[in-house]
Amino acid sequence: MKKYSVNLVFIAFLLAAATGCKKYVENGINVNPNASSQPTLKTLLPAIEDATATNHYSVAFTTSLFAQQMAAYTSAAINDDRQQNVRMSAFYNLYQNGMTNAKLLIDLANAQGSNHYAAMGKVLLVFNLMLATDVYGEVPFSQAFQAPAIIYPAYDQQADLYPLMHTFLDEAIAQATAPLTGIVTPAGDDLIFAGVMASWVETAWFLKARLYMHTTKKGAATAANSALTALANAFKPASKDFQLVYNTRNLNPWNANIAKRFKTGNLFMTPSKRFTDVMNGTAYPGLVDPRISRMMDKKGNANYVGMPNGTGAGNNVDLTEETYYGKDVTPLFMATYSEQKLMEAEARFLANGGTISTVGSTQEAYDAYLAGIVAHMTKLGVDGAAQTAYLSNPLVAVTPAGLTLELIMKEKQTALYLHPEAWVDVRRYDYNPAIFRGMALPANHWTDMGGQFIRRSGLPADELSRNPNAAATAKPTFEKVWWDQ
Repeated sequence: MKKYSVNLVFIAFLLAAATGCKKYVENGINVNPNASSQPTLKTLLPAIEDATATNHYSVAFTTSLFAQQMAAYTSAAINDDRQQNVRMSAFYNLYQNGMTNAKLLIDLANAQGSNHYAAMGKVLLVFNLMLATDVYGEVPFSQAFQAPAIIYPAYDQQADLYPLMHTFLDEAIAQATAPLTGIVTPAGDDLIFAGVMASWVETAWFLKARLYMHTTKKGAATAANSALTALANAFKPASKDFQLVYNTRNLNPWNANIAKRFKTGNLFMTPSKRFTDVMNGTAYPGLVDPRISRMMDKKGNANYVGMPNGTGAGNNVDLTEETYYGKDVTPLFMATYSEQKLMEAEARFLANGGTISTVGSTQEAYDAYLAGIVAHMTKLGVDGAAQTAYLSNPLVAVTPAGLTLELIMKEKQTALYLHPEAWVDVRRYDYNPAIFRGMALPANHWTDMGGQFIRRSGLPADELSRNPNAAATAKPTFEKVWWDQ
């Protein structure tokens, strides 16, 4: 990591807090220039929540290329699309604005005896740490956040970080479930759940399930059954999703950085051919997904044509402000009920002994599969008639006897559009085109990859030059992270 001193940590917090507070003035959170620069629970929390959503976007910006949901224009991240010497820059914000300040929130909450703020801090810490380790593999943690005493933190193995994240979430669940202690009550400063601790408990259980499902290669049935136990305590149909809601002053980052810039000719990325073909009836003849118009804009053309990954051209669709995901006020989805139901469908399929090649599962798996589709369509505003037509299509309405892992993961990839988890799933199933139709190496694939798909990001170059532990730990980007082995 960079050589952060204690003062620099506070500067990082103040910058994030000032930005977050300015954006969310309608929630009654603002910065008084005459006030103390010392952080408080009520100024730390919204800044970390805003940073967490931004980190989620920053990771997905690149990993959506690897999952082949998106493809890059030649004027933008074309080298990342071709998997050439990938070194994702999200590393620093994950630490500086995410984990460092989450740790600060936890420590301050503990010092003040505020159990609910400590619980929220632990959930946010785990969320950022999960993003970091799933992207980079080995990352600093046990010796992180200790500058100036330790300025070259060691890198922890992912196999050690996963149990630790479960421990943090277990502690968060216990603290959030208990009666409030301390004198500060979370309310409007909590931009995600407005201080409703039951929602934080559900989110913690959801994240535990997600962690378990990441480890299916270590034992599919064990991971699936553990996930199902956690999911029983996670979101309910009426629960609020773990998401950050934006407004016309604080814009959804996909709007600000992709859709809005499209209007000025600054082209960055666009839906890929592979993903577009899954939705437009090409990969699944006779099945056109009604969500396609909410996820990409064909700009008056007759058909939806996505960009082949690695080419930088050949498309007529884009992520514009006419799409749901490209609007300024669309929430940024970090954990949703639709993902949960499709995660449940996958877990039930695997727990029942299902594999990539088997057909058929339980009624419960099938019901979860359908519920996940409905939840995502409803979230995107697809009308009832269109939902019914899609759900009645014989390629969707396969009955429990016809359910396959491919169908579940197809729907999960759609629900995880522009989400880092999409790449996690692609890696867990080894980029298998039998699961992800049309998946293939991108055009102009970097020859140094030896014909292998990307499995992790390299560390930023300046991290490698600053921290000798980083250089000693660095792996090639085709080497699998722990849970992928």
